[in-house]
Order: sequence, then structure tokens, then C-alpha cells
Amino acid sequence: MKNNIGVLRRPGDKSGGLEKKYPVFLTGLLAILLITAYIFTYKTYEPVKNIMISGGILVYPLTYLITAYITRYYGFKDARKSIFISAGLYTIFIFLIMLCVIPTPNNQTSSYNAVIQYLFTNDFFMLGETRIFFPLLGQFFGMLIGFVVSHLLYATIYNAIHRYTVDYLAMGLSVFIAAIIDRIIFMPLLFLENLLDGLNTFDYFIKCLTSEFMATIVASILLIIIYIIWTSIKDKMKKNS
Repeated sequence: MKNNIGVLRRPGDKSGGLEKKYPVFLTGLLAILLITAYIFTYKTYEPVKNIMISGGILVYPLTYLITAYITRYYGFKDARKSIFISAGLYTIFIFLIMLCVIPTPNNQTSSYNAVIQYLFTNDFFMLGETRIFFPLLGQFFGMLIGFVVSHLLYATIYNAIHRYTVDYLAMGLSVFIAAIIDRIIFMPLLFLENLLDGLNTFDYFIKCLTSEFMATIVASILLIIIYIIWTSIKDKMKKNS
């Protein structure tokens, strides 16, 4: 049944209804955050002694916040669509970067291309006399697979339980489980090549993985707080409209 503010309500829906329009802007923002997280993931930081985190953990959790918002106000199907579209845009972007930084046959390259290579395409192979640059595969596929699996998991869990509990608890439980699974997928793929080549020790990997888990717990708590504030403001605005 449609109400006078263009919202489709379902029986027992605690979210306040589903928006009629597809969230194009939020889907684009999701893709931008994913690409930004990819850039920052190239570096690791030690904010506290013996705590090593990838730079992406500073940006990446925001993708769960966007997915949470889409799932609540637009529904599971649109959230799933946004996840796949964002992953596709991320892949297309990296592929276009690969094409843009192909240097001339004499392997000369501009300083601009050097920066792009450093940020997005950190390895290369030779095709004749031309270098074909591509991203570190562990970083690229780890981000892609972890994103799709964890965000689909979040949307699925939230969709299954949000009717039966307080909304922010459903969101918090879903995002916590999804974020932990994401790190379990992403970190081994990120470190796999360095572990096989002996550039990183297994102890160092475990140290980074544990640190990422700790950062994920903190990020999940912050996301719940932001989510409560954000959705409370939106629901209040909707009631007043």
C-alpha cells in the first residue's frame, strides 16, 4: 500500500518502508569507496605498537554503512544489485587504468603515469617491447572477492533477522559477522605472494590479521553509532514531511 510520501510499506517492516527509486548515487558512492580503499590498502600502518593494519581499513568499513542504508531503505534486491554493480565498476576502473598507463614501445613513461602505476598497477609483464601494467593480483582479487562475499552476507543476514529484533542490533550483528569474514578472505589473498616468496613471515601475517580483526571490531562499533544517528535523522525527516 502506498502512502502520501511515495514509500511502499510492507507488513511488519520496521525500516519505515522501501524507497521507490533505485539508489544510483549510493551505488556510485559504494564504488568510489571501494576504489579508495584499494588505494590505501597498498600500505600498512602501525598506529599502536605491535598493531599493524592496512590503510584500507580506514576507509573500507564505510562500504558497510552504505550497504546497510541501501538494505534498510531500498530492500535486499536493490542492495544485492548495488553490490554487484559496484564490484563491476571497480573492475572496469582498474582495467581502464591498465589501458591508460601502457607506455610507449621504448618503455618511456611520464611522471603522471608513474603515479598511476604506483597506486593502481604495481606489477607488469612484457608484451614484445611494451610493458603491460596490472594490479597486484592478491590485492585486486582479495578486495573484489572479499567485498562481494562479505557485503552479500551482510545484506542476507540483515534481511533475514531485522524483522525480529531492534534494527540497529540486526545491523550490528550482520556487519560484525560480514566484516570478520571479509578479513578472513582478504588478508590471506593480500599476503599470499609475499608469504610464498618469503618476503613476509607467517608470524607477521598473523600479527596483521589479528590487528585487522581488532580494527574491525572498533570499526563495527563506530558504524553502529553512525547508523543509528543517520537513520534516526532520516526517519524524523520522513515523519515531518
